[in-house]
Amino acid sequence: MTTIELSALDGRDPLGFLAVLGMHRLLTDETDAPIKLSFSDSTGNALLHSDLESIDAITEVLAGIVARAKDTTAIVDVDDRFPLAKPSKSGAAARETLGQKDPMRVPREQYPALAARIADLGSEAEHWFHCLVTDLAIDEQQRAALTPFCAPVGQQSLRSFFMNPLQEVRKDPSYLKEALTAWRRVDKFTGEYLDHRVVRSAADHPHGKSTEAGVPGATWLATQALRLFKLSGNGDTVTSTLWHRRPRHNLMIWPLWTEPLDLHAVQGLLEHPDINSTPNRKLLRTMTIFALAAAERTQLRGPKSARVLTPATTNW
Repeated sequence: MTTIELSALDGRDPLGFLAVLGMHRLLTDETDAPIKLSFSDSTGNALLHSDLESIDAITEVLAGIVARAKDTTAIVDVDDRFPLAKPSKSGAAARETLGQKDPMRVPREQYPALAARIADLGSEAEHWFHCLVTDLAIDEQQRAALTPFCAPVGQQSLRSFFMNPLQEVRKDPSYLKEALTAWRRVDKFTGEYLDHRVVRSAADHPHGKSTEAGVPGATWLATQALRLFKLSGNGDTVTSTLWHRRPRHNLMIWPLWTEPLDLHAVQGLLEHPDINSTPNRKLLRTMTIFALAAAERTQLRGPKSARVLTPATTNW
């Protein structure tokens, strides 16, 4: 078994950690050999333990997955109609559709009908659906709640959250290797707001212009992690693996560990009740956890802007 340090995937960073999990899931599903994950306690970078002997070998497997996508694919190996898309119209009808709500976001009472419609798209679509939308909680508009990993604004939708990163990587597969080795930011790519650094002012940009600039490869990998997380709610407030309720907001908290773990063990660790905002360090160290990291949704450009996933502090 070869151990490879992935220099671009810092587990202390929310996008880096989610991308690592997405990669771990994809490689596990795609290969027959054992795939294990840990983190360096000196750099925080992800360590992949597998029979894949190089970055290029890892990239080749990921590229093979992307190659199965079509122009209409949002999630590889899932019915291309999932997540549901807004109706396509032209002329005056198109202007009406522009303001139409995401068909995946419905009032709670319409959730059973939506779930039945998704079930007709196959078991994979159904499994993904239950990781993304739940009627066990509601949002501000009394709709069935989305996973806290998604925070769409404007014309963004649950479908675009998955489709945009995938189609970007499809157009340029070199983004996959960059996701593992050295991130390159791409102008006008939102990164689906999983990365606070996507918001760049004119002072930040090398060409002196204000634009969003995300990392397509890492973002696509991060979206693929959502299938690992349990989604639920208490009737009003949504809960998900890694997310913890604070008085006024949710906080995402995750561990970094040194023991190589397969995907099932990683899922069990992430769901452990002692991964929280008041950690028992002695207990966590028995599980080889050496750090807890955190992130929260922050509006960096005023009350009407996107809530971007931003690093936060923990009690570790």
